[in-house]
Amino acid sequence: HQGVDCRLAASDEVAGMSVLGDAGLLQRAFDNILQNALDHTPPGHRVRVDAKAVDGWVKIDIEDEGTGVEADLLPHLFEPFFRADKSRGGQGWGLGLAIARDIVTAHDGKIAAAGGEAGGLRVTVELPVFTRV
Repeated sequence: HQGVDCRLAASDEVAGMSVLGDAGLLQRAFDNILQNALDHTPPGHRVRVDAKAVDGWVKIDIEDEGTGVEADLLPHLFEPFFRADKSRGGQGWGLGLAIARDIVTAHDGKIAAAGGEAGGLRVTVELPVFTRV
């Protein structure tokens, strides 16, 4: 995606876990989050996706190396039509993260945003584990 490196790291334990839910809806939620990260990461930088098991939950962090979001705007990222950087233009309507939030919540999950380690944005999704193999 325009010179952006996307890396997935998943713990061995996650491979044996299942989440109860609608696969199509969950895919859409993660597509929206990942597309947002890719759209805000400049060429030559990367997006990291880390999946691990934490106390009966699957925790997925999607972190970009973009410009990030000011701390006072973080609580608004999941509101419909909210765009943190209106000056950037872009093609979106500010619905992707709101849709992701609704899907994750419908699956009894949690979603949150925070500043990333590399200065970008980290979106964390936690979904309850249904089974372990």
